[in-house]
This record gives sequence, structure tokens and C-alpha cells, in this order.
Amino acid sequence: MQRTIQGLPPSFHETFFPDRRHLSALLKLAKNGYSGTIDTISADSGIPTGRSSGKVLPHLKYAHAMGITTASAGSNGVYTLQLTPLGRLFAVEDPLLHEPLTQLILHLMLSRPIGGAAAWHVLFGRSRLALGRVSSVEAATSFLVQELGNSSSLPGPLFTTYREEASFARTGMLTVEKNVVLRGALPMLEEFYWAYACTWLAHWELTAPAMQQLPLSELENLSRFFESSGWMDKAVDDFLAWTTAQGITSVDRQTGAPLIMKIKSSDELIAYIYSDLL
Repeated sequence: MQRTIQGLPPSFHETFFPDRRHLSALLKLAKNGYSGTIDTISADSGIPTGRSSGKVLPHLKYAHAMGITTASAGSNGVYTLQLTPLGRLFAVEDPLLHEPLTQLILHLMLSRPIGGAAAWHVLFGRSRLALGRVSSVEAATSFLVQELGNSSSLPGPLFTTYREEASFARTGMLTVEKNVVLRGALPMLEEFYWAYACTWLAHWELTAPAMQQLPLSELENLSRFFESSGWMDKAVDDFLAWTTAQGITSVDRQTGAPLIMKIKSSDELIAYIYSDLL
């Protein structure tokens, strides 16, 4: 069964791509807890805003969809910002969100079917059969419209995000040249596996929160994590073997198809994300 997408709608970004400088500024504000209106957030963070539109609200939504801050809005227009456990780690280890690994995590979290951004999830998590790894810009845009409805907000800043150095160009997860869209894959670096495992479990906990054990095929149909990763079957098998060796999961292959049991939670892995980096 394929779960309905429960992410930010196509228009949430108001045409702005996620700028790491603005996300970093929100991390800094939220580090000790912060409350303020859009105007005061703009004044205290340096994120520009205007009377009818601005970058503050889209970046609050991006930060929430990336799983690094929460932002609750009161009836008086005051937003209360707090860091999530993942956001607290970034605030200490990589406050400028400069590391490629950090950006890969943000990309994966933004691509979640629940809690992420719908356009990101559709392109990275549901397009393999329809588009393959290489397609035209028109084909990719048409697929987004087919899945999410006709909207002037599509593709919006989705492609720009992976062209801009100020955003996620370093991830290599999407390349757009002339009329060609090429999807990349997560680097198969073992020192990145703690981060991948953490985000994979975060996908699991949102899409199948009551299930500690699932067939891999069913889990993937719900979360689409491995489709978003860009990995082939061998890479997935190597990663699963690593999670078993680390005591994160157990994998039962007696029936042929892998049956995955979750032993650790995503929050338990957060502290290890940067542990193997030099």
C-alpha cells in the first residue's frame, strides 16, 4: 500500500529556494528558544521580508520540513522557534550547514512523504519508474503536475535548489543542464552510514510508527527512502548489512525477501552522525 503524501504543498516556498545562510540564522535564533513575529524574526536573523512576501515564512517551513526546527504560530502572529534533536546537533557540529553530509541529511528529510515537501518527495521518491535517472525538464515537470495537480508553483525552486552553491549544489543529488535532469545517488561512504540510518529510521517512524518489523518491500513502498537514495540493490544490501552489524536492525532472509526488525530509534542515532568523519 502506498501512503498518501502528507508534506508541504507545492506553493509553500513562495518561489524561494532553501538558502543555507537563512536556515543557519534560524538555527541560531532557535538555539535558546525564540519568540517573535515575522518582522522581528527578519530583524534579528537578517532574513529579508516585505509587506506582501518575504523569505522568513518559507524558510520557517523549510526548516520544519527538514526536521531541524519547530515553529508554532500563535493567534497574535508570534512564532515560537525551538530546535529539534537533529537541529541541536547541527547547531553544535555544523551551524553553517556547510558539510556535504549535513546537506545530504537536509535533502533526505525534505524528501520525506510525511513531514517533508510534496514536490521533493514526488521527484526523488516516486519518479524512478516514470522518469528513470535521466529525463528532460519538461518530462520531470509533467510528472510533478500529474502527481500533485496543475500548479504554477511547479517545479518552482526545486531544480534551482541543486544548482545553487548557497543551497544544496554540493549534494550532487540532482543536476540540471540545459534541458536534461539527472538524478544522483547518496555517496556510498561508510562514514556517512550513521546519518543515512538515522534518516531512514526517521522515515520509518513517520510512515509506519506502530511497526517494529516489516518486510523491506512494504517499508520501502511506504517510505521510499531507498528510491530517494538513488541506490541500486547491491548498495541497499551493503547498507542493511552494516545496520545489522551495528545493532541498529536485524534482517531475516529465511523467507527470501528481507524482513527488517528495528532495534534502535532515529533519536538514538543522532549522536553518532558525525562520529566517523575525520
